[in-house]
Amino acid sequence: MIYPFIIALVWGAIPIIIKFHLSFLPHVFIISLQSLVLFISSLIYAYFFKYKDFMEGFKNVSYKNILILALVFFIASFICNLLYLHVLKKETIISPLIIFILTPVITIILSSLLLNELLNIKQLIGCLLVSIGIILIVYYQSHKKFS
Repeated sequence: MIYPFIIALVWGAIPIIIKFHLSFLPHVFIISLQSLVLFISSLIYAYFFKYKDFMEGFKNVSYKNILILALVFFIASFICNLLYLHVLKKETIISPLIIFILTPVITIILSSLLLNELLNIKQLIGCLLVSIGIILIVYYQSHKKFS
């Protein structure tokens, strides 16, 4: 159960480190370096730890699935990261992260609509609470009452 906290700590620190570097490095350098490191890390991981699964994936994937996944990864990895870096550079550190908090809410709603997954009352209440919290943070931040 400690892994989620470690992940939260790392993901919480990353925007601060990136925002610092955006003050003197261009967006394109940061996103390119990020992509290069992810690509190399993925290949090393696949080769040393999951080689059989990696090769099995190539045998079982269709060209259509590759194109769909490539489009999704392009949008998620490139377009969204580029926009994220732009917002991170221009706004306070909390602004893009507030919107990022909506990700689970959007995922729950889309999984219900696109995958026909059933929503339970806990998920609905959670979505409502997260949405109310974001509205309050944005409202108070915009009215300079929140510091």
